[in-house]
Amino acid sequence: MIDQKTKNLFNLFPFLQDIQIQTDDLVPVKLSAGVCAFTDGGESTSIPLLIKGSIKVLKTAESGREILLYRIKPGESCIIMLSSALGNISYPATAIVEQDVEALMIPNELYKYWLQHIPAVQTFTYQSMAQRLGAVMALIEEITFKRIDIRLIHFLLEHTSESQSLLYKTHEEVAIELGTAREVISRLLKNMEGDHLLMLSRGKIEITNRQELKKILLNR
Repeated sequence: MIDQKTKNLFNLFPFLQDIQIQTDDLVPVKLSAGVCAFTDGGESTSIPLLIKGSIKVLKTAESGREILLYRIKPGESCIIMLSSALGNISYPATAIVEQDVEALMIPNELYKYWLQHIPAVQTFTYQSMAQRLGAVMALIEEITFKRIDIRLIHFLLEHTSESQSLLYKTHEEVAIELGTAREVISRLLKNMEGDHLLMLSRGKIEITNRQELKKILLNR
């Protein structure tokens, strides 16, 4: 008889149903928000399968500027960590816990064995890599070809709504999300505030003229 915990695990990671392993032996790791889960240049002996919470994966330049590569959500793994494990190379990014995390940590050698012998694990791995590669390519395209002011407006509209006009993020956090410098974001937000499109306060951005922001996107 499969218990509810195992059912939930199978719903998140269906390939585990094809693996002859006692899921009770895979003890979840719990990490609190704000913890650095993995560091750039570090060595990892295990691959995470995220059950609960959220992890953001960042790349930091020598200048100290950061860019958000992607987020890991329940039902996903870290593709950079997967590729590092499979290629026996150091982890080339930093992973920070955003929301309290529960994850199953699968030893590298065990995951490699699964990948060689279990088609469902192959499908999960290759699909995950393809989807994440597509997302990173889209990010590169945005950074390279789209104006930062337009990307900022998109970001503000996507993260607020008619009923929720407040965005609780610092200028630094927005800059990391958009892959640019904090000074650039601060300047653009100040200009938008001067145009009465939004109001700024510490750690908070309030959209005051949503329709005008939408108009700017339509007329860009």
